[in-house]
Amino acid sequence: MYLEEIKKTLNFIKDEGEVCEVRMLKTDKGTISGYYDNYEKLASDVQPYIGKHNIFFTLNPVKTDLIKRSENKLKFYAKETTSDLDITKRRILLIDLDAARPTGTSSTDEEHKNAIERAKEVEKFLGEQGWSEPILADSGNGVHLLYHINIENNNENAQLIKNVLKVLDKIFSDKKVDIDTSVYNAARICKLYGTIACKGDNTKDRPHRIAKILKQPEKFEIVDGKQLQKLTLMLPNDKEKNDKLDSGTKFNIKSWMQKYKIKVFKEKDLGNATIYVLERCPWREEHKDHSAYIIQYDNGAIAAGCHHDHCSEENWHTLKDKLEPGWIKNKRKDKKSAGDNKISQADILISIASQAEFFSNDSDETYASIKVDKHVEVYRLSSFKFRMWLTKIFFDETGKAPTADAMKQSFGVLNMKALIEGQKRKISKRCIKYDEKIYYDLCDEDWQVVEIDGSGWKIIDNNRPIFVRNKNMKAQIIPEEFDDLSIINKFYRFKSEDDKILHLVDIVTKFIPDIPHPIDVLYGEKGSSKTTSMRKDRDIVDPAIRDIIAMPTSNSDLGIILNNNYMPCFDNIDNISAGKSDILCMAVTGGGFSKRKLYTDEEESILFFKDCVVLNGINVVATRPDLLDRSILLELERIPDNERSDEQTVWKEFNDAKPKILGAIFTTLSKAMKIYKNVKVDKLGRMADFTKWGYAIAEAAGIGGEKFIDAYFNNQNRANDEALESNPVASTIIALMKNEEKWEGTVSQLLTKLCDVAFIEKIDTNSRLWPKEPNVLSRRLNEVKSNLLLYGIHYDIRHHGNAKKITITKENEDIDSDMIDF
Repeated sequence: MYLEEIKKTLNFIKDEGEVCEVRMLKTDKGTISGYYDNYEKLASDVQPYIGKHNIFFTLNPVKTDLIKRSENKLKFYAKETTSDLDITKRRILLIDLDAARPTGTSSTDEEHKNAIERAKEVEKFLGEQGWSEPILADSGNGVHLLYHINIENNNENAQLIKNVLKVLDKIFSDKKVDIDTSVYNAARICKLYGTIACKGDNTKDRPHRIAKILKQPEKFEIVDGKQLQKLTLMLPNDKEKNDKLDSGTKFNIKSWMQKYKIKVFKEKDLGNATIYVLERCPWREEHKDHSAYIIQYDNGAIAAGCHHDHCSEENWHTLKDKLEPGWIKNKRKDKKSAGDNKISQADILISIASQAEFFSNDSDETYASIKVDKHVEVYRLSSFKFRMWLTKIFFDETGKAPTADAMKQSFGVLNMKALIEGQKRKISKRCIKYDEKIYYDLCDEDWQVVEIDGSGWKIIDNNRPIFVRNKNMKAQIIPEEFDDLSIINKFYRFKSEDDKILHLVDIVTKFIPDIPHPIDVLYGEKGSSKTTSMRKDRDIVDPAIRDIIAMPTSNSDLGIILNNNYMPCFDNIDNISAGKSDILCMAVTGGGFSKRKLYTDEEESILFFKDCVVLNGINVVATRPDLLDRSILLELERIPDNERSDEQTVWKEFNDAKPKILGAIFTTLSKAMKIYKNVKVDKLGRMADFTKWGYAIAEAAGIGGEKFIDAYFNNQNRANDEALESNPVASTIIALMKNEEKWEGTVSQLLTKLCDVAFIEKIDTNSRLWPKEPNVLSRRLNEVKSNLLLYGIHYDIRHHGNAKKITITKENEDIDSDMIDF
């Protein structure tokens, strides 16, 4: 038990071949120390000492030369141990939460529980700041949060880590749980997980416990230096005291916050001041990650701020400017000069901006709708275009350019008008449903839209604030009246008739807003025009300046792309991580994504999306069962060399036909809107709305609804095969049940059996999807439960004493050994 936990810990935290020191203090043989790059040997060497001494190891990588001190062995009475200068890089940030208890004792169960609950609060808080998922570990008496960082080992970064711990200590430490601010040094040693924490006597009330990892992320992603720096901005410093305070008479800050409905998330005594961490940022209410704060010092001075980039200039004065316009004038009314009676530039800007209508959406993004000739244009208040519009009308009115300070002050008031006085409205990119009609934004300079209902379609001026645009959106060509949807087939080379039907129907459903759209997975060998086909789809539905995108490395960047595109297209993908797969699943059904704020004002802290997503790769890039359930697989055939055309010819032919393609799509969609009301489908696929709309569209296009249903369910079966083939656990279960009607045993026994079967069947057990522990096997089985059912394999897990018992049954005839290609 201990050996496996130790090896699992080191293999996850450490790079292969990385040197670490293991250390035991105050033993009967002095300090025992050893330097190891062989973790199996390390686990074996420390085993005799488990439960007798507290065993520690270095979290950060040690210089490789130090292994010569005691290479892969323990040394008694060691005089040399690892110093800060011996650390090559800071790669782990340790947040040590200690349960408050008498010195020299182990924690009680209640004290231990308090530390775990507080650690989860800290993890949630840092997750809201955009930090990646940490390792959550039980230290035996408290809890450790280990974050993956990658910064140089220098004095500057030592102070950075120290300040990070101070911020967390100020917010989360109390009489029950304390965050240790002394663990900032690079050579900090940590309890070796898999060993026993044995502080004080082992009693019933205060037992010795095994230190172990409670939860670890599938991918240990990096928290970068900028994120660390942002957190430290919440720590009061001398600059804030000198530059950001109103040193007037002390007043009741709590009453003031209540008056302006500023909600406090957490209040903390800092010794010489009190910090109020706010529920929302008062400057930009889309910041809901507890990033804003107000500090009142004992001398009456007040500081305020927010650690997001776009609030870097905000302070106590700008907060009062926003909530109490004219407060300085009122404060100094007895000292007015003649110049003070003049109307300020900010007042002029606010006055002339009143010709616009201000509103917000459900996620508190603020907008202005502006009437221009016969149409309405909508801009985010944070956008460059709105700033230019405001600057122009100010210049037209005064003949002068507004100052930066006047613009800032006016924007505070206009945001307030949008959030508090304005209506809540639903706006969208490209497509929206309104009053039982579908509207499609052509994104041209005249803000024209296509209006579609059961009686047909037409192009009209946009006279409602329903669409918002971004820099990547490109104008669509003007469509022409046409009714033959099969014109699309000319420009694609799908391998099967079913895929042609699915593609035709699917491209029309892309124009239906507010329904879950399946993810299109285009695949095929080299030369099958995967990228070109995807670009054509994008050009039909959502023309863009940057039409295809590489899959980003971070989940946060993926969230931004999904938020900013109606139909994001990801090109040439090799594989998709679990985290990105989960986000793409969310993009199908609609959801929100929390991210750190490192970009422009148009990227918000909470991103909402419900997209039409397209992926392509040589193989089926969606491999996880939940993602495959939400996908349609479209295979392209290789284009023979004698049938290839140059790029210019291909796109000229496509663009010449595009007005008719769009006309055929809108005509088909109009007919389908009438049919849809009466559609009754006996069997719905995983994407129920898509199934019903697909049936109506296939009927409207003359394909036939039943033909579409058959094609869709055949495709789902294909997706199920892919899910099982790409999952080593599912493949091994199928192999196990080839000649079995029933198998029973514990989950642990099943894992052993599956390893044996995998060896015989040559199934890769080194895959990251292969479970190393029985509890992980249970999760992996749950992921493919519905897929195995389609092969007649059912399992049931029940608690049986101290173990979980599993029963697997095969409910159909013998499974064909060729069903899965091993």
